[in-house]
Amino acid sequence: MRLFTLRFVNLFQGARNTIPRESENTDISNHRIDALVDAFFAIALTLLVLDIKTFHVDSDRELTQHLILLIPKFFTYFLSFAILGLLWFEHQMVSHYVLRSDRTHIWLNLLFLMSISMIPFSASLLGENIQHPSATTFYGTNLLIVGVIQYLDWEYITRKNRLIDENLDRRLVRAVQKIFLFVPLTYAIAIEVSFFSISLSLALYSLGTFVGALRMNAIFYQSH
Repeated sequence: MRLFTLRFVNLFQGARNTIPRESENTDISNHRIDALVDAFFAIALTLLVLDIKTFHVDSDRELTQHLILLIPKFFTYFLSFAILGLLWFEHQMVSHYVLRSDRTHIWLNLLFLMSISMIPFSASLLGENIQHPSATTFYGTNLLIVGVIQYLDWEYITRKNRLIDENLDRRLVRAVQKIFLFVPLTYAIAIEVSFFSISLSLALYSLGTFVGALRMNAIFYQSH
């Protein structure tokens, strides 16, 4: 009986000891994250145009008047579509260097997507109140949160080569880091500018995103 008990205890301990060895590798595939990000961006891009409502009129003159009233909404649509497209492009470039994922990386991406999904709302608010600095500030704050999360995500995945190839050129890592510092800094400046010039503030939002994506594209091709 004692021999049987010892064998049972040893068997239990052996099985228990194999669990950590099987779960040592906590890496998660990054492909599922990329698929989710693509889906979120596709939905956000579609929601932008749904905010522009159609209408029925009785004359061509009335139609023209309504279209003129919709100019701010068309402007915010094109502006936000361009910014979202560039942000998606930047995420695709970063994703190219990510070999694996983990729970923290997943949560950072979920926060990123949460802020991305807010852009259609902030764009709609801007289109309805483009003459008010508060609407421009809210829009910029949304973009600023997106930019900060991008920076934190890049810092996390590259710290001690956590989720990237250990042979990846550190100069490339620093170059991308500078981009993800430049973009939210531009957004922060644009928020301050919005209280003095709304048009200049909106120009800075688009310019900062465009320059960041352009620089990211250059780094990607240089690395290849």
